[in-house]
Amino acid sequence: MQTDFAAHHLRCPKCHRDRTLTLVAEESDEQEVREGTLRCRACRGEFPVHRGVGHLMPNPPEHVAREAAGLGRFAEVMKADGWDREKVRLLPDLELGYWYVQGRSMAQLLSTIFFQSGQWVLDVGSNTCWASNHFAVRGLRAIALDISTHELQGLYTSDYFIADGTSYFERVLGTMNDIPVASNSVDYVYCCEVLHHNDLAGLRQTFEEAYRVLKPGGKILVINETIKTMRDPSGVHTEGVEQFEGYEHAHWAWRYRWEATRAGFLTKMMEPIYHGFFGAPIPHERPSLRRLRSLLGYTARSHRLGRHAYLSWVNHVVGGVQLNMIGTKPGRYIGPAGTHTPAVERMTRTLVAAAAEKSSAVAAAADAAKRAVRA
Repeated sequence: MQTDFAAHHLRCPKCHRDRTLTLVAEESDEQEVREGTLRCRACRGEFPVHRGVGHLMPNPPEHVAREAAGLGRFAEVMKADGWDREKVRLLPDLELGYWYVQGRSMAQLLSTIFFQSGQWVLDVGSNTCWASNHFAVRGLRAIALDISTHELQGLYTSDYFIADGTSYFERVLGTMNDIPVASNSVDYVYCCEVLHHNDLAGLRQTFEEAYRVLKPGGKILVINETIKTMRDPSGVHTEGVEQFEGYEHAHWAWRYRWEATRAGFLTKMMEPIYHGFFGAPIPHERPSLRRLRSLLGYTARSHRLGRHAYLSWVNHVVGGVQLNMIGTKPGRYIGPAGTHTPAVERMTRTLVAAAAEKSSAVAAAADAAKRAVRA
């Protein structure tokens, strides 16, 4: 952990005050403080730093403690299955079904979002830290957040990437519904297949926390989220993994979007590029009925309305995909996140802010056009 990061980007998990932590070093290397203590100037709380990870989860809820212990047991299973440093460093570029989807989704994100070098991204539920490393090597300043430190299933896995000095990112032990990161301090919050580790109350708190830590105009990137559908009203299937005590609660696609909107985000659904309808071309040369179905599919995906309708169909009815969504925090102030502002009032403020921003953008474009004509 670096000293300036601790001073400017952290929040005390005890008194919930921003930027009050001071990092006292005990052992350092060329990149960071490896061993030390974070001390709060406001409440006098102290929190250890071990192997570069700030331990800012002093009193986790019982279900979080159980899930973290389960991740440790799962790490042992991975180790027995042949996972090691070199294999983790290849992520997400492995020829496996799960990682194929992760790799395609990351590629889609990098081509959709205009990331700029030096921007801050918070990787929520970083697990093996592969995504944090992915962002770091592209010039972003990444923060890996997780409830576990276990190698192969937690924050200490970060050493696999940063030990050779080719990349660097910060690591913080903490929960997603009480994020120990300062308000208005990051440009992006990246949530890849992690939000369903919340019950409804936790999901609401997580969106509110994401809203709090984002700068005005920042974005929450919800990637590959587990969802319920009419065909699969459960959404999660824990057969074979009960021993790891994962705290899983899939939600409906509309629920994720509603809770993000309720927190103050302007939301937009993303298409799952790994799905045939949205990704690879649909072949035409097939026997009669199947060829007709392909033709109809090709026609539908050629139009915006058809794509939106099909995305709603797979997200809510038939499934087979995971949820992808971008939420933008308005650049104009619309009030604090949380229960201080009633949901209806908050959504009204959000819509007003969105309309004002759109009006400003149109005016700016008109002014630019006038200047171009004069030139």
